[in-house]
Amino acid sequence: MVPNGQVFVKRVESAAERRTFIELPFRAYRHLPAWRAPLRFERAAQIDPKRNPALAQMPHELLLAYRENEPVGRIAVFINPAHLARHNDQTGHFGFLDTLKEDDEAVSVLMQAAESWLRWKGMLKIAGPFNFSVNEECGLLVDGFDTPPVMMMLHGRPDYAPALERGGYSKMMDMYAYMIRMGDTFEPPPIASRLIEGFNRDPNLRIRNMDSQNYGQEITQILDIFDDAWSDNWGFVPFGKAEITHMAKELKPLINPDHLWIGMIDEEPACFALVLPDIFEAAEGLDGRLLPFGWVQFLHRLKISGTKTARIPLAGMRRKFHKTRRGVQTMAATCSQAVSAQHARGVRNIEASWILETNTNLINIISLFDAPRYKTYRIYGKSL
Repeated sequence: MVPNGQVFVKRVESAAERRTFIELPFRAYRHLPAWRAPLRFERAAQIDPKRNPALAQMPHELLLAYRENEPVGRIAVFINPAHLARHNDQTGHFGFLDTLKEDDEAVSVLMQAAESWLRWKGMLKIAGPFNFSVNEECGLLVDGFDTPPVMMMLHGRPDYAPALERGGYSKMMDMYAYMIRMGDTFEPPPIASRLIEGFNRDPNLRIRNMDSQNYGQEITQILDIFDDAWSDNWGFVPFGKAEITHMAKELKPLINPDHLWIGMIDEEPACFALVLPDIFEAAEGLDGRLLPFGWVQFLHRLKISGTKTARIPLAGMRRKFHKTRRGVQTMAATCSQAVSAQHARGVRNIEASWILETNTNLINIISLFDAPRYKTYRIYGKSL
């Protein structure tokens, strides 16, 4: 028997509880001016192992916190075999941490439940938030609450970070978001222009956009570049075959040929930049629902009128070209072409995110475009 007013945790088992898990952020953040409602069907697919192949490989639990009969918070706790195979650090993860309002007790009880489950599974550390991987949504927003998130980026409240820290959690890594803001015309800044001039003088350097006829092969190729480019970075986990297939399927409705640009060095695919329209902007005002008629407005915004905001969720260059003159020239030219193509579509703001605070190579490339850092996301960890 739980005393009146005390928070307790229950695992999600029924379809109704899964709906409660999905709905909780809508109740928690709908009043926040900068919050953007995700698409409910996409959220449902993400927490369903039958529709999310990455989750199907992970031991996991979805948990709800209740005060008396009211759900007041949620969390997911899981073990990522791909992370353990790569890092061998006996670390389990948490994600989807949300409470209805500032509520230290709810956060504390949820974290204690996650920690207990991971200890039971033999883990020695806990880290997060990850939803459900470093290759998906991750990081707790700690700076930049006054501006809305873009697609596949998290939002929340400032009270979560101190609540975690009071529970013994400390920073493991910060990740940055930068915003490229453009007017009615777009010209690369002077430093980028000089690099592009050098790129244009070299006949063995070129850029191409996506070959739609070989879509699956193109996605596989850029993720191979991404895995090589990021393999030395903190927390890296390579994309598995099932994840690549799933991602290709999920992205296909969003991608046009001019959303993906690949830089070639001596005819070898060396780097790439992927820019996607901001789904949050396209879905604004729909409260996460496309039925019965929201899908018409959503598709019109996405495919016809276009969005004013986009995001670079994936970019990278093969390690052997890092810190080489031709590599930097090609990456600068590729990013510039990707940005220019979106500007021609009517996009005026492009977020480059997320970027590890230690990834100086990519931070230096982004700095060429006079893009200020405007949000910070943090991964927290704790020994169990």
